[in-house]
Amino acid sequence: MRWAAFFTDHADGGAIRAAHTEAHQAYLRRYKGRIVLAGAMRPEPGGQPVGGLWIFEAETRAEVEAIIAEDPFQIHGLRASTTIHAWGTAPGFEDMAIGPQG
Repeated sequence: MRWAAFFTDHADGGAIRAAHTEAHQAYLRRYKGRIVLAGAMRPEPGGQPVGGLWIFEAETRAEVEAIIAEDPFQIHGLRASTTIHAWGTAPGFEDMAIGPQG
């Protein structure tokens, strides 16, 4: 099953992001495959990150929550909010690959 997680960062979280970016990126690499897409959300290209959007492959919401709980950005208080939704593919897009290819 696929899940989408939306993150909103604290507006004053720039120092937290800077201090923990390397650990956050290592964390994302460790979960590559379970997190099939991940990226920062910005108000415009090149703008400061204001949150994130990730797509997961996991059987349960509890699995997604457990993975998110290990994120250094989550642990160190960058995230103001986290929302998780079950996510399905729209009709006609079933053949589209998600995540890293070959």
